[in-house]
Amino acid sequence: MYRSRVTSLADRGRRSVTGIAQQSTALVGRAAASATDALAVPGARALATARTFTSPIQAQSAPVPVDGVEAANRLLRQLGITTFTPTVGLSTDLTFPVAVGGAVAGPYTPGIGNLTIANVSVNAVRGGEILYGFLPVGVFADFGDKSGVHVAWFNVTTLRGGLGAPLGGLTDTVIDAVSKRVKSAPIPPVMYAGTVSRLKRALRVIPSNGVRGGLVDTGQGVVVCAVYGTVRRGRTSYFFLPSIGVTRA
Repeated sequence: MYRSRVTSLADRGRRSVTGIAQQSTALVGRAAASATDALAVPGARALATARTFTSPIQAQSAPVPVDGVEAANRLLRQLGITTFTPTVGLSTDLTFPVAVGGAVAGPYTPGIGNLTIANVSVNAVRGGEILYGFLPVGVFADFGDKSGVHVAWFNVTTLRGGLGAPLGGLTDTVIDAVSKRVKSAPIPPVMYAGTVSRLKRALRVIPSNGVRGGLVDTGQGVVVCAVYGTVRRGRTSYFFLPSIGVTRA
């Protein structure tokens, strides 16, 4: 009788110890899991923070050609000029700069839109004309001879085509065209001066890095265009392959 009671107490003790051990194991497991989660959350936050700090550094890295092309596209579109395919310049220094051509049909004035004074259209680009633009990416000389860039065009509607005159500076081309329109229109001189001043302010976004522009009388219709030619940088000349596009005049 006494032995059976001792055995029973011993069994109960073993079961109690086993239960306590199991509970302790569960508590340790939960604590470990909680600790892992606690470490994981700050780790994830630290990783996210690290990515946040590294992104601006990557964005501030040296520009690559595609970034330059995107900037050129934005500038031309800001002026209302539809961009063509990008092109590359060939030279002996093996730098291969890129450039973008574009065009806008009239009536239109880059930087302003439809320019009218006293119900008289004085747009730089008249109906049946196309203004071509050419923007090389990078720093190019914008002085001296600017006659290296040309336009080849073909009007598929009228079956007319040709090689346009060499392009000049884009800003000069637009201002000269508007000045010519205004002077030939019945407009008071005071209105002429104000219009030219407004136009010059609108065209300040155009950088001085070899940007070219020119007007071509293509007639109305669908016109296939190619802008190509030579731009200088220092003593080196770069021949840019055609930048091709289609415009409806």
